[in-house]
Amino acid sequence: MNHSREAGRDGLDHEGGEPHLIQEIVCTYQALAAEMTRRTGMKSSRFALMRLLADADADVGIMELARLLGVNAAAVTRQVQELESERLVRRRADPDDGRRTCIRLSPKGRKLMDELLQYSHEFELSLSSALSTEEMVNAATALNKLRSFLDGLR
Repeated sequence: MNHSREAGRDGLDHEGGEPHLIQEIVCTYQALAAEMTRRTGMKSSRFALMRLLADADADVGIMELARLLGVNAAAVTRQVQELESERLVRRRADPDDGRRTCIRLSPKGRKLMDELLQYSHEFELSLSSALSTEEMVNAATALNKLRSFLDGLR
């Protein structure tokens, strides 16, 4: 099968000025992350970590956070130490495995995350000036399908 000809029918043959899907996703993510950082003062990596903790049903280990974020455990440990020094997370030893550290948002961290998620929702609503509701639903659906596919590659 000739992939470049097949891709060309879809407008993604990369021979000329056609958009490159991955490049568009990365550039859009960078623009969104930069705008969120500018508006909230929180780096996107910190927001991503806190979002995982906010969504968790129970304490989460450093290794699990690192896996979910796609970074090494040392990077997560550094972020957790910063968050702990600001009293945004609580850290404790796993009672079943003393080598493992369990993390959860503190009440202060949960309050901050609730405020940031509300702001994030308001920011998302403001995007409706650039995209129709249908376009936003289609984009979210397509990105979710792509993420599910990529998760299946692991």
